[in-house]
Amino acid sequence: MLFEEFIEKLKHQLKQPLPGEEAQLRMVPPRRLTMKEYYQLRDKNPIHSAVLICLYPHRESIYTVMMLRPSRQGVHSDQVSFPGGKFEDADQSLEQTALREAHEEIGIISSEVELLGTLSPVYIPLSNYLVQPFVGYIPNHPEFVRNEVEVIQIIETDCKIFLDDRIKGEYIFRSGAGVDIEAPFYKIDTHKIWGATAMMISELEAILREIYFVA
Repeated sequence: MLFEEFIEKLKHQLKQPLPGEEAQLRMVPPRRLTMKEYYQLRDKNPIHSAVLICLYPHRESIYTVMMLRPSRQGVHSDQVSFPGGKFEDADQSLEQTALREAHEEIGIISSEVELLGTLSPVYIPLSNYLVQPFVGYIPNHPEFVRNEVEVIQIIETDCKIFLDDRIKGEYIFRSGAGVDIEAPFYKIDTHKIWGATAMMISELEAILREIYFVA
């Protein structure tokens, strides 16, 4: 499928009702509460944040980019994530937050990104973050610049790999709270991607299956 054709189909799919939490919950540990249930248990407002799922053509396919965070970044240490972070006072919107963070962390130039829409928000109980994923594209391969303080490794991957069930498994991870959690993951190269990022990928996977008509 040509990149331009893919983008048009994705733009259409993002305007339809999203797969939502049903898709996200396929990649969560057993007994995890729904977002509604978490909100009923907590009295404080969540910290609003945003990430960018940036798509681009590469090696005759459609790629996206994630990053490995360093071990000293609190509850999300040593985890793979999409570029992003919390809403700052200077940001005019969460959309701007996602673009700013993507530029600061891996050098994506905001003006080159065409935003297509959003996925469903993901709530992270441990940090009390409510994360809004934005989906956008760049018509050519970005020139990445790694923030050496915030990013250990830039991870590029073909989006079609998310459709391969062989990359999924379960593993016991050590959470940021120091608790062992058995959780599903996507294996990309040598990385096991779990938690909030896996939930986002799971919803993206459901949309990709509609685009590629994969059963």
